[in-house]
Amino acid sequence: MNQANKNKKETKKNTIKKEEEKIQKESKNNYINVPIGLPKKKTKKESQEKVNDNRCPKHKKKFNFYCQEEDQLICPKCIENCLDQKHTIFSLISKSDQLFQKIQRILNEIQTKEKENQLTIQKSQQNKNKFKQKIQQISQQIERESDLLKQQIEKSKNKQLQLLKTIEIKIENQFNKIIQNNEKTIQKINQDKTKIQKISKLKTKNKKIKLINESKNLINKFKKRKEKVNLKLSQEIFDPEMNSKNAIKLKNQNQTAWNPSKQSSGRTLGQTQYSTGKHKIKIKIDQFPNIDTELNMIYLGVINTENRENLIKKGDYEESYYFETYWDWRKLLQSFKTKKEKGKWYSENYPKHIKLKKNDIFEILLDMDQKTIAFKINENNLGIAWENLPESVHFFAGLKFMKINKKNQITLI
Repeated sequence: MNQANKNKKETKKNTIKKEEEKIQKESKNNYINVPIGLPKKKTKKESQEKVNDNRCPKHKKKFNFYCQEEDQLICPKCIENCLDQKHTIFSLISKSDQLFQKIQRILNEIQTKEKENQLTIQKSQQNKNKFKQKIQQISQQIERESDLLKQQIEKSKNKQLQLLKTIEIKIENQFNKIIQNNEKTIQKINQDKTKIQKISKLKTKNKKIKLINESKNLINKFKKRKEKVNLKLSQEIFDPEMNSKNAIKLKNQNQTAWNPSKQSSGRTLGQTQYSTGKHKIKIKIDQFPNIDTELNMIYLGVINTENRENLIKKGDYEESYYFETYWDWRKLLQSFKTKKEKGKWYSENYPKHIKLKKNDIFEILLDMDQKTIAFKINENNLGIAWENLPESVHFFAGLKFMKINKKNQITLI
């Protein structure tokens, strides 16, 4: 594009020079090349407007030149447009030096502009080269930095793999220690059993009772250890979005749930979904007024994940498996029958009329591999309550108290 502009300017300059030389020759000879026609009779209007005939109507200047292509007289202002269009121009007066000077000034301006354009082109070319060099430098720097990053990533990767290996070895060692401890406890239990068999031959009842109690304690200890090994304490928290009409308030980083001081009844869900493995959910009863009525209740258990929204929005307890603090056996019997009809059962030998109180520790024992749920109060395991749980469940809690200035409160620990 720059070369094309240069060529146009050069051709324009050449044409202007040629026209200038023609005008100079004609001015020396006082030559006027104006088409001559037959004389016409002048009217009154023409005689009146004769004074204005020698001036350009556009620029109000005298006609000093004639344009052959336009076939008309032109003033010094009009000549610039004609020169741009490469027209043939003839001088009408001998004093054309002024026009030549103007033309010369125009040429000088064009030359200065051309020089300026050339300088700008040179500068732009230099800037272009500098920009290319900078781009090359930046690309080289990026490549160097990327190589360094790759090396750092590779080093961190190796470190993490080494850490994982060490952690894996530690876990295996700990697991082996747990197995060894369990084997030792089993050996002790067997030894205690042999002791019980030997002592059972003795006639004293007190000694027999002591040995039986010792064996029970040992068995309970073994059960506790076994539970600690198998059951994983869930880091459960309440889900603030799954709260029925915000009737239950949450605090303590969504670990504590309570119903407001006015009459309220609501349900809230945990955030964790349970589908495999063995889990333990631990709850502390912070506040629970000692009123044995169905107006004061706490529900603690799990519900089918697919039915959890119906529980929150509609209060639908379908496919829910829970412990209720108000155990009216006659009312609950009908709901247990419906669960049996759907292939789920409630243990008829399960302890009845159990009451929770303030500061009690309540535990939900979930075995999603066997699909069972059991409950525990203050380290007292009540046994399996339901079997054949759904494939996926969520923890839920219901708080109900219809007395003014009273409230129930529980905390996940």
